[in-house]
Amino acid sequence: MRRITADYIFPGNSKPIYHGVITIDEEGNIKDVSAERSGDEEVFAGIICPGFVNVHCHSELSYAFDKIERGKGIDFFIQQLEALKRSTSDIEKSDAAKKALLQMRNNGIVAVGDIVNTDLTVQLKEESELQFYNLIEVFGSQSKDAESIWYRALALNEKFQGKKNIIPHAPYSLSRTLFQKIRDFQKPGQTLSIHFMESEGEAEYFINGTGPMAERFKSWGLELPPHIPSAQRPMPSIGSFLAQNEKVLLIHNTFVNQEDIDFAKRNFNNTFYGLCPNANLYIEGELPPMELLLQNHLNICLGTDSLASNHSLSILEEMKTLEEHFKIGVEELILWATYNGALALGMEKQLGSIDKNKKPGLVLLENVDLNSEKSLQNARIKVL
Repeated sequence: MRRITADYIFPGNSKPIYHGVITIDEEGNIKDVSAERSGDEEVFAGIICPGFVNVHCHSELSYAFDKIERGKGIDFFIQQLEALKRSTSDIEKSDAAKKALLQMRNNGIVAVGDIVNTDLTVQLKEESELQFYNLIEVFGSQSKDAESIWYRALALNEKFQGKKNIIPHAPYSLSRTLFQKIRDFQKPGQTLSIHFMESEGEAEYFINGTGPMAERFKSWGLELPPHIPSAQRPMPSIGSFLAQNEKVLLIHNTFVNQEDIDFAKRNFNNTFYGLCPNANLYIEGELPPMELLLQNHLNICLGTDSLASNHSLSILEEMKTLEEHFKIGVEELILWATYNGALALGMEKQLGSIDKNKKPGLVLLENVDLNSEKSLQNARIKVL
């Protein structure tokens, strides 16, 4: 047995414990959590919290690190990424993904909601210490292509082990035929993740069938699908395909508004809002409307997106960015980074909180100044 203590234990789903003590066995299972020291503990300076849950990553895209110019918008980003996909070898892609998984582990991440478009990471994930929710992503706005796209998604889904689901890329990138196939595929308890309101042009595209998104599709030689324009915002336009899911994980939410939030509250059983602030700044130079999200008391969780759109795969860095720009306490940020993420991915029975009989992984946050409103800006991480 190992007994460890620190200035504070932040369990993730409950109040901090001053000088709390955690007892763990050789495999990392928590045997006891106490508020009293006995003198035989390993003592650390800082905060001990559960391992972080990264609800949104594209580990396959790690080869694009530092290769796409910042702040040019989503259209530029997609164009550059597609060019890099074609010009990068599979060996380079695999090597970069392997390093990315190790980077996440070293940054205190224990579980990842990872977007999958190829079988590049199948073996890497089987060898990794991380836990994964593999989210097989599909897109295709033309109904005539739905059958072939769906066949490939089913085949890819069979290659991955553990928790997995087939999910839509974004409201604007699927035909209604493809959305229906995904809806029919869903099973009880699964999480459906979808990129949502990552750019301001999404709403204009759905309402009027105009704007930069419509122009992008036309430049690719694609016709607008029959359901566009819908005269409604994205969520009412496609919400019926998501409503039966137990958990809907909306990713990015950079331009979400009250109407979107109200629709989700009325129509979805359990909605989680996955934020990737560093990627939002990298691509659009914008951040989600945090005051609005906080006012609505939403289930917020955190992701890193990919190294194509981020300087690192670190949930702590995402927490720092939110704290730098908004007034959010350390306890709430840790809740988002741990327990809420585990709930969103259906992993809360083992991960996300420091509770007896769980195995959440333990992280030490050093150099935290709890007397400052910007407590985490100089924080460092150590995996215990």
